[in-house]
Amino acid sequence: MPPEHAISPRSGHGAGPHAPAQPAQSLLILGASARAWAVSAARTGLRIEAADLFADRDLLAVASAVAIPAERYPGALAEAALGFPSGPWCYTGALENHPGLVDAIAATRTLAGNGGDAIRRVRSPQLLAESLAEAGIGFPRTLDDPTAVPCDGTWLRKPRESGGGQGIAPWAGPVATPRPPASPSDHVWQERCTGLPVAGVFVVTSRGARLVGASRQLIGVGAWHANPYAYCGSIDVDPQTLPDDLGHQWDRIGSLLAGPFALRGAVGVDAIVTPSGQLVVIEINPRPTASIELIDRRTGGCLAGDHLAACGIVTGRCSPAPSGGRWAKGILRVALPIAIDDRLCDRLDRFNAAWSGADGWPAIADLPRSGTVVPSGAPCISLFAVADTGRQARRLLDDRMGIVSEAIGRP
Repeated sequence: MPPEHAISPRSGHGAGPHAPAQPAQSLLILGASARAWAVSAARTGLRIEAADLFADRDLLAVASAVAIPAERYPGALAEAALGFPSGPWCYTGALENHPGLVDAIAATRTLAGNGGDAIRRVRSPQLLAESLAEAGIGFPRTLDDPTAVPCDGTWLRKPRESGGGQGIAPWAGPVATPRPPASPSDHVWQERCTGLPVAGVFVVTSRGARLVGASRQLIGVGAWHANPYAYCGSIDVDPQTLPDDLGHQWDRIGSLLAGPFALRGAVGVDAIVTPSGQLVVIEINPRPTASIELIDRRTGGCLAGDHLAACGIVTGRCSPAPSGGRWAKGILRVALPIAIDDRLCDRLDRFNAAWSGADGWPAIADLPRSGTVVPSGAPCISLFAVADTGRQARRLLDDRMGIVSEAIGRP
């Protein structure tokens, strides 16, 4: 979904960085994609404003939003923020790659989230490895230079500034690896860890961290046109159903988030469960993550409200919503460029209406606008499914993916 220029702009000026004494009236959300967090935040009764790369139809349904050009990301987000009324703001992925920009925007309006210093601490591989080791939690060996890295595919080359697993590739040496980095400082090299990819979501306050969600991550699903290491969905897991030993490991991670790293609000942790049942943390995302909306669907709650409260932002009570079931989410990319027209929008809307009635929540999200062109390999839409078990939800999700993929590919 390529960006276009501003849609529904609002005028106004930024507020100072002090916390509001009265309940907030609005919230500005900035990031590569704002839709999921905007939907959750809108249920608090706040007026939602947003700037991201897409300004999809379902984002525009809950927020006054602008789309920024991809070639001007992320700097254009700071410019877009100046066009919205004063009030608190928060960020989604992958703005944590730009802590200086986060601090620059936070100098003009209240940040409901983690600032640049906190981001730098928790994104430092060395500091993260040391802190996790003290807590008895694993972290893959990570190097800044490939000189001593084996070239047999047992290590991965990872961009320092990326999101969703994009740009990750097995390391086969500077000659054998396609498109080697322009500078080694742009990447790190990390030992591959075998196991099940999972994620945990915490709400972190000054009093501690609470694990509110867990999920199995769906990585590199070829039928959905995803790259081998790309994040392309999640299957939600109720954290109360986790085995005790695994739950205790998550608790130790939460203690680090609230203590040494001093994070606040919704925080995501990507990890691997090894065959022996040990958690190995891959990275910590100090902001709301893509799997968070599954928690709202399972619980009927409003995680954005919890996040804002943890950051000292007063909101209204969360509006009620359906709850229950095991939820699965998938991101459908396109193999070839797709022009979005009115006919395709109508097809997607019909599928959405038919499936959403049974689910109780929208079954299709990130609905592109007519007139846009989705580039090859880019995300097109997100799909959801709910069932009694995670396995059943995944099967239903695959069925829906096949139907929608065929409709998108049909002339």
